[in-house]
Parts: sequence; structure tokens; C-alpha cells
Amino acid sequence: MNKNPYPAYMTDEASGIEVSDIRHRIWAEGHKAGTGDGPALKSVIRLQNDAVMAFDNEGEQIPKYQGYYKDVKKAILKDALPETVFAHWFGKESEPERVLNKDW
Repeated sequence: MNKNPYPAYMTDEASGIEVSDIRHRIWAEGHKAGTGDGPALKSVIRLQNDAVMAFDNEGEQIPKYQGYYKDVKKAILKDALPETVFAHWFGKESEPERVLNKDW
């Protein structure tokens, strides 16, 4: 397992106060998601035709998790973080409907 290269905390030079280093958490979330130093799953959307779209924290698509539902479901459920948002976008709604991961 790779060691997180960023410290959990750093000292603010101006105030001398110790503050958390956001890079530490971002790296840890990406690593925990099974993608090494790559992006963590932020949201996954299942479409009416069973296609799946997957996005990271920056709103960028993650090709590894995109494809047809039956082909990517297992990897997504395995690598999803507790905060990953699952949704269905069936029909002509203007926004996807958020669902629990067990119902996705």
C-alpha cells in the first residue's frame, strides 16, 4: 500500500497555528476508492438505457466506471465511498433522482 505523501496537518506560517492539510484527505479518498492516486467516485448515474456515468470530485468523468450497468455495477459498489452519490435518471426529468446505493 502506498504511503500518503502529504502530512495530515501543517503549520500556518503567518499565525503558527496547526491546520489540516486538505491534500492529505483528497489523496486518502482517492486511494481508498481503489484508484491509487486517482480520483474518488463522487457520483454515479444510471440512465434509462442502463448506461452509467461516473464523476469525480472535480466533475470530471471517470472512464473506468462508465459503461453498461451490468458491466460496471460490481466495481462501482466495491470502490464507492460512503459519501458517493447514487442516482437514476430515468425518463425526462430535468435532474437525476438520488437513490440509496442498495437501490441503485
